[in-house]
Amino acid sequence: MVMDDESWQVVKNTPNVINFVGAEQKRRYGRGRGHVKPVPLGASEVERIFKQAQEQKPVVKIDMATGDKIVVLSGPFKDFEGEVIEVSPERSKLKALLSIFGRDTPVELEFNQVQKQS
Repeated sequence: MVMDDESWQVVKNTPNVINFVGAEQKRRYGRGRGHVKPVPLGASEVERIFKQAQEQKPVVKIDMATGDKIVVLSGPFKDFEGEVIEVSPERSKLKALLSIFGRDTPVELEFNQVQKQS
């Protein structure tokens, strides 16, 4: 972005942007806040951001499918038994019907909270 007067006015007048991208400059005299102008990112910082964006989180593989019987290992529903109704591997979660107070209740659980019954 070319920092001319028009683009500076857009940045300056956009709420909450200045404190996020700006850098405070000290005043020569008196107290208070100096001028705040955006500071361009360094090449190493841009590289770090792009590298972090390209790294993908490992997808947890699980051998559960709809209709499988499970036991909850941790969390507020520990030791409850239920049946899987939906599996979301991209979110590492599943939905299961657990019998709570005699009623089947759908509950969303993480893969590491459950174990497949044999």
